[in-house]
Amino acid sequence: MPNQDIHILQFGTGNFLRAFFEPMVQTLNKKNIPLNICMIQSTGGKTLDKLKAQNFHYHVCEAGIKNGEKVQEIQKITCVREGLDLPKDNEKFLDLASNPQVKWIISNVTEAGMVWKEEGLLEEFAESFAGRIAQWLIRRFERLSETETVLLPCELIPNNGDLLKEFVVKHARRWNQSPEFFSWLDRKVYFFNNLVDRIVPGFPNRLDLKEKENDALVVQTEPYSFWAIEGKKEQSPLLPFLKADSQVVLEEDIQGFSLRKIRILNGCHTYIAAKGIMTGYQTVREFISDKKNLSILNEMVEKEIIPYLGMDLNELKSYKEEIFARFANPFVDHRLEDILLNSTAKFKSRLLPLFLPFSQKNEGIYPKEICKGLIYLLHFYLQNPNQVRETSAVTSLLAEVPRELSSKEKIMWVTKNLFGLKWNPGLEQAFLDITSVNLAFIQNPNRQHI
Repeated sequence: MPNQDIHILQFGTGNFLRAFFEPMVQTLNKKNIPLNICMIQSTGGKTLDKLKAQNFHYHVCEAGIKNGEKVQEIQKITCVREGLDLPKDNEKFLDLASNPQVKWIISNVTEAGMVWKEEGLLEEFAESFAGRIAQWLIRRFERLSETETVLLPCELIPNNGDLLKEFVVKHARRWNQSPEFFSWLDRKVYFFNNLVDRIVPGFPNRLDLKEKENDALVVQTEPYSFWAIEGKKEQSPLLPFLKADSQVVLEEDIQGFSLRKIRILNGCHTYIAAKGIMTGYQTVREFISDKKNLSILNEMVEKEIIPYLGMDLNELKSYKEEIFARFANPFVDHRLEDILLNSTAKFKSRLLPLFLPFSQKNEGIYPKEICKGLIYLLHFYLQNPNQVRETSAVTSLLAEVPRELSSKEKIMWVTKNLFGLKWNPGLEQAFLDITSVNLAFIQNPNRQHI
C-alpha cells in the first residue's frame, strides 16, 4: 500500500514542479501546516527511480537577482514521501481515492498531455491524464463522497481547470455515470483555473554546489515565483498554498495574468528555442546577450504580440522588460534543447492563436517573425528526426512527410497537416528570409553563431 500520510498527488516529476511547488509545501511544513506529496510518473522516464534511490529527497537552488542583489540559496526538499509509476501502479493510484487525507491533485503534464483522448471501458485503466483523473474521481465518489477534492492543473493553457473538468465530465458520461455523480462533482470537487510562473533551467551545471556530489536531482531555479489561482475569496481555506512565502494570489479573474505570461514569456521561449538552436545558440541567456537577437525579439513582442492581447500597453511593455531581465539572469543557463520538448503543442497554445487577429488587422498576412520561429522549428524537425522529442502522434505525422518533396514543400505540408495553416504571404516571406541568408548555415551540423 502507498504511504498513508499522503495529502497531495502530483502528476509530474519534472524540474518545473519540483522547483516551483515542492518549495512551497516545504515552507508550509516549517509553518506547522504538514503536507506530504506522492509524485506520479506517467511518461516512462527515469526520474522516479532516481528519487526513490535518494529517499525522495533532493535540493532546490534559488539563484539570481533579488531586490537588486545577487542571491544563491539552497533548500532541501523532504516533503515527497511516495512515488507511483503509471500505468504499472494503477491499483495503488486508484486506492488513494479511498484515503481521506488525500485532498489535492496538482499536475504539469504539459500542453501535450492535457488533451482529449478516447478511452476504452471504465474497467480498463485509462491512457490519458484526464481519463485517469476521471477514473480516480469515480472511485472517490464510490468510497468517500463526503470528502472534498481540489484539482490544480498547472499546464500553460488558458482556463486549464475548466478544460480538465470538461474532459472529466465527458469521460464520465461515456462511462454512464449516474446523475448523482455529476451533482457530487459540482459540489465536492473543485477545478481551479490557475497560472504558474517561474523559470526553471534544471540541473545547476554552472554553479559550484557541494550538494551536486550526492544529489543527482538538485534543480536550479530563479528567485521569482508567482502563482495566480482563480476563485472566490471564501474558497481560500481550500488553498493552504496561499500561506507559502512565494507570491500566491487568489483572484476572481486571472485571464490577464494568464494571457500575458503564455503569449510573452512562454511565447518568447518557444521562438528563442526554435531559432536559437538552428543558429548556433545553446541557452536563452546566450541568445539574448546578442544585441541583434534582443532587438528582433523586442520588435516581435511589441508588434506581433502586445497589440493583440487587449490589455494596457504600458503595463504589457513593463512586463516584457521584466521578462527580458529574467532571461538575462547571470546564474541561469536555460538550455534550448530542454525548452524544445513538445514544441508543437507549445506553439499551438502560445503563438498560433496570434495568427488570426494579426492577419485580420494586416490584410491577411501572418506575423512575420513568429512565422520565422515556426519555420526554424520545422527545419530542425525535418533535418534532425532523431532529436525530435514530441508525442507519438506528432512523430508519426512527421514520418509521413513525402520524401520526394523539396525543403519548402515539406514545410508547407507540415504547416498544413500539423498546424492547420494555409501557406500565406507571411509564411512565404519568413521562409525566403531564412533560406536566403541561413539555409547553408542551418544545414551545417557544426553550427556557429550568425
